[in-house]
Amino acid sequence: MGRPPGGIMTQAQKVHICEQIADGRSLSLIVKDPEIEGINVRTVNRELNRDSFFLSEYARAREASIEIKLSETEDIILGRGEFENVDFERAKELLNDRRWHAIRLARFRYGDKIDVQATVKQVEGKVIDAKVLDVDQLLAIRQALQIAARGGDGYEEDEDYEYEGQDDSGEDEGLAED
Repeated sequence: MGRPPGGIMTQAQKVHICEQIADGRSLSLIVKDPEIEGINVRTVNRELNRDSFFLSEYARAREASIEIKLSETEDIILGRGEFENVDFERAKELLNDRRWHAIRLARFRYGDKIDVQATVKQVEGKVIDAKVLDVDQLLAIRQALQIAARGGDGYEEDEDYEYEGQDDSGEDEGLAED
């Protein structure tokens, strides 16, 4: 079986990988299946970077796998099925693992709700509309405001860093008095 024209993997291999990911299996286990012989994790990642359709299908499969993992939480809590003889500490770890994956892979659906109530104020002629910012931008602004409230510039811990235009004494070179 040779390499398909224009790609590293065949369409059947891509479909198999997406189906198995959606069923909750890890990619490291899937590449050991005989259906995709000769394919390793690195090859799958290369193909994901090359083929945008495969990337979108893979992302959908990952989202579906979250639902499968979360559906197991009730079985873990009640000790049903394959989780019947799991001790309490192990069950707790399994629940935390499923929760962590759900939050990381679908943070807008399962993560903590960040409620931002902002009053937009004009500062030096610039207006920031908080409604159009995403969560990461809001968190960056929050961090910058916290640093500013402490009176710092955000580089307090970085003593070895030499700022541009600064000599070894810590004074600005361009501001020397005549």
